[in-house]
Amino acid sequence: MLQLLLLFACLNAVSLQTLQSFPKLTNVRDFDDFLRQTGKVYLDEKEREFRESIFVATKSLVDLNNRHSSSYKLSLNAFADMTRKELSSLLGSKLSVEGETLTKGHINFLPAPQPSDANLPESFDWREKGGVTPPGHQGSCGACWAFSATGSLEGHLFRRTGVLVPLSQQNLLDCSDAYGSNGCDGGFQEYGFEYIRDHGVTLANKYPYVQKALDCKRNDTTTFPGDSIVKIRDYARIKAGDQQTMKQVIATLGPLACSVNASPTSFQQYSGGIYDDEECNKEEVNHAVVVVGYGSENGRDYWIVKNSYSENWGEGGFFRLLSNPSNFCGIASECSYPIL
Repeated sequence: MLQLLLLFACLNAVSLQTLQSFPKLTNVRDFDDFLRQTGKVYLDEKEREFRESIFVATKSLVDLNNRHSSSYKLSLNAFADMTRKELSSLLGSKLSVEGETLTKGHINFLPAPQPSDANLPESFDWREKGGVTPPGHQGSCGACWAFSATGSLEGHLFRRTGVLVPLSQQNLLDCSDAYGSNGCDGGFQEYGFEYIRDHGVTLANKYPYVQKALDCKRNDTTTFPGDSIVKIRDYARIKAGDQQTMKQVIATLGPLACSVNASPTSFQQYSGGIYDDEECNKEEVNHAVVVVGYGSENGRDYWIVKNSYSENWGEGGFFRLLSNPSNFCGIASECSYPIL
């Protein structure tokens, strides 16, 4: 039993280590082709056989979906040989007792003045305005919550100043434990906003992301290198399921930090189109993202969502998610944004 546990521990360590990079794969024909394009190397033949069995099952799902789905397409990527348990470590949107104690009772906030439905644009995309930084790569660290919080704040700061400034996820990863976050083991975007309200967040180039939690560079007597800090007055929480207010905030104030259920294999292997796999409605939200816009295609509404799996995933690091009254994939369950 001990040998078996050690084997799976090694398998997990090797597979997750490969996520330090996320190569763009093209036209993967078989497992050998997958290995060549990803550069993955396994410990021994048993592990290779184990990973190949996962790859074959994933490839079958990708091929089946692409034959029958006209809404969205899948493509084999660097996740294709990983177990569901390994992938779950990347889904870092997690609540904690400490964090919920801090955020409990936080007031909902509506944009003012609120435009009528008729005055909202039919589509809106902060990327077209220049208000979205390129998607980052969280690697083997469950830091999606930090990417979500900083991504939303970057957009709101751009709307206020006209300057797009990448902010430091590593800052939140290392320094916000007292606010309920657990570094690479997960956190929640609102806990990040709580920390930023009290301490601020520095620039990404001052405190670069390294895909693992480190000791915090900030203490009671020193700030960050160069004292380059962005603070917020507060943050606002949108009532769960209120998709109309989501649109109002996006079109008038800036991007939203939201949660989504990203468990399905189809989500991990998504490559383009309007994602509408019903599997994502069968579990709770578990992954933090940034909703940067909304639109419609052939009569189907969708949200434009920034992910943190690198620019080589999905539509250049983004995905389009079906927008309908049923709150698809739970996207409207946990949305908030900073107030500057």
